[in-house]
Amino acid sequence: MFYIFNNIKEKYIFDSVIKARLSLEKKDIFEAVSNLVTFSTKWKLTGNLWQKYLLYTLIHNDNPYTRAIEKNQKTSGDDSLILRDLRGYYDYYNLEIDFMEDVKDFTFLKETGSHYVRDLLNELTEKIEKKNTFDNFKDTILEFYRTKGLSDMAIYKAFRVNDGVLIPIKHVLEISFDDLIGYDEHKKILCENTEEFINGRPYNNVLLYGDAGTGKSSSVKALINKYFDRGLRIIEVYKHQMKEISKIIDTLKSRPYFYIIYMDDLSFEEDEIEYKYLKSIIEGGIEPKPNNVVIYATSNRRHLIKETFKDNGDIFDDLHRNETEAEKLSLAYRFGIKIFYSSLTPSEFKNMVIELAKRNDVNIEENLLLKEANIFQMNNGTLSGRCATQFISYIYNKYKK
Repeated sequence: MFYIFNNIKEKYIFDSVIKARLSLEKKDIFEAVSNLVTFSTKWKLTGNLWQKYLLYTLIHNDNPYTRAIEKNQKTSGDDSLILRDLRGYYDYYNLEIDFMEDVKDFTFLKETGSHYVRDLLNELTEKIEKKNTFDNFKDTILEFYRTKGLSDMAIYKAFRVNDGVLIPIKHVLEISFDDLIGYDEHKKILCENTEEFINGRPYNNVLLYGDAGTGKSSSVKALINKYFDRGLRIIEVYKHQMKEISKIIDTLKSRPYFYIIYMDDLSFEEDEIEYKYLKSIIEGGIEPKPNNVVIYATSNRRHLIKETFKDNGDIFDDLHRNETEAEKLSLAYRFGIKIFYSSLTPSEFKNMVIELAKRNDVNIEENLLLKEANIFQMNNGTLSGRCATQFISYIYNKYKK
């Protein structure tokens, strides 16, 4: 049916509609309409569900031509097959099907807040409907590929790596910097560097280090929610995947977004050598890191690699002790910005508990609240934002009964 744009996502929906149009049998019609309605509720869509579905398949159509456009590569040769395919989609977009009257102006759930898939499809529909011609339809779709790339990058905020392939993380914690109490200077430094990065100005790789539960990982997650609309995406990488980072960067360098390669809770034991791959990638490799990729890491260790007493004085273990120390510190030195997240003071912990209680409508007399918080903290052994958040959940459940 399609020569180039033949990678139709959730094709069973397309097939069921075409089958029902040809047969006009009740069971086929029911299946087609049911498929469209189920699809629409998944993405919170309203309006003409058939048209929204077709646009959804187009922005997901991963083929050599769309990948070339995404990377701003010039194409040569006869484009008649491409135009034929897009003409076919345009004809289907405007197809009048009697049994689909119920899904031409569909409303099931009230639209509340923003939903990126829904908003993206609504934006495309609006552009097409301003001038419903084939040329406008074609130009709108091709402009999408040029500016937003293939849809997974346009839709999803974060990705993980599996055998060199980027897999979307479909549910990212909705946390903002307003949710992170305290550490204002830390957040300012992190945001300023990220702003420089997405504005094409000089920037640094960042290491966020310090005590557990102090908000290091949450700060990075807040970045993606703050700057997603400006093209920021996160690629989550684990230390056993260090060898794959070069391959990942190669796939990202031509795409129209800005990528944080994010390594959470990063540290290496003495006998682990994966850090050498990371050192080479951050700085010192033959091929420079592209300007749309930055590396952010969090760790409980400032120097990332485990150090022992041997490093500090056992001359029988290594005659070149200074070189051993330099090797172990060299990875951390390649992060231009290092932000230290310390544990809270008792006073800061109390203030955080009070503020979190207000935000979560925990209506308990303040002296009792702080007494309970002190007991909870001593049992958990840490003065941190994580401990304060856990306490609020505990006290809320305890006193709501």
